[in-house]
Formats: sequence, structure tokens, C-alpha cells
Amino acid sequence: MLPGGGARGAYEVGALSVLLPALEARGERVSIVCGTSVGGINAAFVGAVAARPAAEQAALMVERWRTLRKGDVISPVVGLGTGVGLLRLAGEVLELPGLGAASLLDPSPLARNLERWIDWDRLHGNVRSGLLRAVCVIATSLDRGVPVGFIESERPVPRSDASIEYVPTLLAGEHVRASAAIPMLFPPVHVADPAPGHYVDGATRLNAPISPALALGAERVIVVGYEPWEARAPAPRDGAPRLADVAANMLDGLLLDQVGHDVRRMLAINAFFAESPSTGSSSAARAYRTTRGRPPYRRISYALVAPARRGEIGALAEEVFGERYGGLRGLRSPDFLLLARLLGGGRARSRGELLSFMLFDEVFIERLLELGKRDATRWLAEHPGFWTSESAGEPLEAIALDEFRALRRR
Repeated sequence: MLPGGGARGAYEVGALSVLLPALEARGERVSIVCGTSVGGINAAFVGAVAARPAAEQAALMVERWRTLRKGDVISPVVGLGTGVGLLRLAGEVLELPGLGAASLLDPSPLARNLERWIDWDRLHGNVRSGLLRAVCVIATSLDRGVPVGFIESERPVPRSDASIEYVPTLLAGEHVRASAAIPMLFPPVHVADPAPGHYVDGATRLNAPISPALALGAERVIVVGYEPWEARAPAPRDGAPRLADVAANMLDGLLLDQVGHDVRRMLAINAFFAESPSTGSSSAARAYRTTRGRPPYRRISYALVAPARRGEIGALAEEVFGERYGGLRGLRSPDFLLLARLLGGGRARSRGELLSFMLFDEVFIERLLELGKRDATRWLAEHPGFWTSESAGEPLEAIALDEFRALRRR
């Protein structure tokens, strides 16, 4: 399960570069891949290279991210097109006929490069041969306002409900671009077939695609996140909040906190509601699922990888930005310099958090890869058997108990 986070996607790949070979050494492999936004891009890439040995998969993913640059994702912001872009933005605000902008940035380079980065024929072949049970990317329908899981699988897709629609398809670049179309920054993406319509980033509704993976039949899950799994503690703040503080708070709630919430819910269900091999499930839990036409909750083994300290990736982004673009060094990339000024000019505490989503810089990417490797290695050192299904010990036991109490209150 790979969530969205812009440039933070390098962290996911760093973690996978450790976890996939460790799985192979156990005689296991990933068979269901679900991703949202940049996680959808990574999921498609994993699906395309799934037939290769794990070490080769890891090397290909890491190399792809190491060679990634801002120009591979978006067109220049500062340059010849700046005036036209500002004019279109003004036309959008003033509702002038013929002048309008559906986004602040132009992601046309990403659209071109996705066709080069992902071998769609190999992805289709890996699913068709049964090597992969399913690859799923999550987008949000603008027309219907619900998350949509575009699923490539040889098996029937799960039943849709009020919380999510499942659509069987042969995955293509348009589905992945739809999953990564960050509202306001990138324009909506039109998907022609199936489920035609306009879509935006799946993270706006479902950034933690745990439930789709479980609906597809996963019995064990790997979840990569960008913040520790425990609930956020209130942070003291000095002075009035700036625009960057407000934006960072919104992004945290929209993207990062979603992942933690879904992980905590999974841990709570494991601990208090799931079927146990020795005792089964409680009659109340079974009745609750039966009345909704669902099978009983089942215990899910998992591996969870995330930074040890909250805000670690944001602090890393701020550190790299200072090293690479502070002072006159900012002239090497006027786009990053402009972005930093808009996000607080060094005075907003939250600037690093926001920068981390768009800082497609080779040094930042390299350090994210190393951070992901470090945290995945830490998980394996703490869990020699790779998987666990228990919430034993802090902080996981407290996480499960807190979420159980929240579920009971509902």
C-alpha cells in the first residue's frame, strides 16, 4: 500500500528496495499492489517489473528515482510561459471568456515520461500470467465525488459501495495521471473508458489504499507511510499562523493523517474484532458484518514502515533547500526559489513540510531513498519474521486501544 506524497515517493522506493529482497529471501513476493497519487505511479512501476528478481526490481526503481528531475514532472514555472500562465490564472479568477486555467502548474512532462518509465505491456502480462493478482490505482471522480479504484486483474473486482467504486480496466497512463492530479496544482485528467469522466488526485478521498487491497483478498500487507503511526500531538505555536502553516495543516490532514488513521483502524480491528484462530470473533462483530453483507473481519499480518520522528521528512526538505538553494544559490532554480518565497520565505515553520511534496531535487531524492532504506531496515531488525499481526508493546498497543475506543464511540 503506497500513499501519495509528491516527491516523498522516493521514500517509498527506498523502503521497497529493502523489503522486496527480504520477502524474496523468505520465498514470498508481492501479488497485490495498490497506490494513490505518486504511490499509484510507484505501484504501476512495481507491477511492470514484478517478473524480475527482487534485487533487480529494487535497482530499477531506485535508479528511476535517482535520475528524476523537476523538469521530468512539470514545465518551468518561471520563464517564457510565466506571463501566459498568470494571464490564464487571472482569466480564471475574473471568469473571462477564452481565458482560464484549471491548474497552477503544467504536468505535461509527467504525461510524456510515464509512457517511457512504465512498460505497460509487461504490467499487463504480469497480471495476465497470474504473477500479480491485481494492480490498483486510486483516483477521485470529480463528477461523483467518490474515490475510484481502477483495477487491473484477471479476477472479478470487489463490489463497489458508498465509500468507493471499483472499476476493472487495463491500466494506462491516464489512470495513473488521474490518480496524481493534485487539485489546483495539476489539471483534472479526463479518463475516456471505463467510467468516463474527469478525475483528480485520489489522495483527496483515499490516500491510504488499505481497504482496496483487503477487498482484493490480501492476507498480509506492507504499508509505507511518511509520518509515525501514532496520532498527532498538538504542537505549540508562536505568533499568528502564516499561509504556509494553514496549507501544511490541510495537507497533513488530507494526505498524511489519512494513512495513520487507516493503519490504526487496521490495528484496532486486528486486536478487538478480527477472527482469532483459537476463539473466533465476537458474536456482535460477526452480526455487524453479516447485516452489511460482508464476511467476518479477518486478522491481517502486516509490515509498517515510517520515519521514527514526526516532521523528519519536512525537516530534511528544509535542510536540503538551505544547502542547495539558499542565498544566491537559489538562482540555479528560480522555480524552487519562487516556491520557497510563496511558502513563507524561511519564516514559516511549515515551509519544509510543503517543500517536501514538490522538491524534485537530486540531493533530496537521494536522502529520501536512504531514509526509506534506514526505516525499512529498522522494521526488519525489530521483526525478524518480517510480519506481525499483534499490537504488542508501545506504541502499537496504545494505537490499537485508542482506535478501538474511537470505533466504539461510533
